[in-house]
Amino acid sequence: MDTESGSALAPEQEKLQECPECHAELLGKYCSNCGEKLPDAHDLSLRHFLHHGLHELTHLDSKIFRTLRTLILKPGVLTAEYLAGRRQRYVLPLRLFLVIFALNLFLYTRPGVALYDVRFLIKAGTSPGQINPLKRLLEQEALKKHISTDEFFDRLNEHWQHDVSFFQLGDVFFFAICLALVNWRRYFVEHLVFSLHTLSFTLLLGCVTWLYYERFGLRQNGILIVISMMIYLLYLFRGLPKVYRVAGWQALLKSCFLVAGLMASRIFFISFTFEVAIMQSVRSH
Repeated sequence: MDTESGSALAPEQEKLQECPECHAELLGKYCSNCGEKLPDAHDLSLRHFLHHGLHELTHLDSKIFRTLRTLILKPGVLTAEYLAGRRQRYVLPLRLFLVIFALNLFLYTRPGVALYDVRFLIKAGTSPGQINPLKRLLEQEALKKHISTDEFFDRLNEHWQHDVSFFQLGDVFFFAICLALVNWRRYFVEHLVFSLHTLSFTLLLGCVTWLYYERFGLRQNGILIVISMMIYLLYLFRGLPKVYRVAGWQALLKSCFLVAGLMASRIFFISFTFEVAIMQSVRSH
């Protein structure tokens, strides 16, 4: 009886000597390959569950605030830390970008401050007493489909916002190419990481300027655009030396070029996704 019981438990004990995550051989409580802990009865206690959950929550909060503080106040440091292999203290570049992008997209698709809205484009591009050619073209397409202009606009906006979300990394690659043009002999991934951090900052700044648009309405504001460009320039001027080891006039000239690249990237991104949305709306039934 005891022999049978011992033989029945032996396979289970052997199984517990393997990592439950990667199945590597365990020499202690923690896997030397992936760091996973061998489960035991203590892990299922309510006290341990609450303690572990509180630790994860506070650790995540501290990591988020540390990352945002470094992103805003210390341009280039996040990229330098990531490339140096110090990555546990901060939110990873791609995850950071996706979260801030999602927040930015959410804010700029709200009623009254919808940037990705064909009505805003038509209003911004129409002079007093003139008929906007884009509006005329879209009205003709709405007539062909036997739907109202507003319904066609809503359909186009839905496609546009979906395309903006789908092609969100296009901005990152475009700006990374701009970085590669002025910083040779570096791995392209290094440019991608700095691009992710820089665009995360610009999107975060866009979330701040949203407060102005929410208060005064979404309309073109030359002063706000100039202020934003000066902030971009200062951010890049401070960030480039930490990542690419440039300084002085060289850093300033490269920063000016990259600000132009940022603006060109944004214009191309909005124009491209808008044209794709028009084609989708025209072809849809």
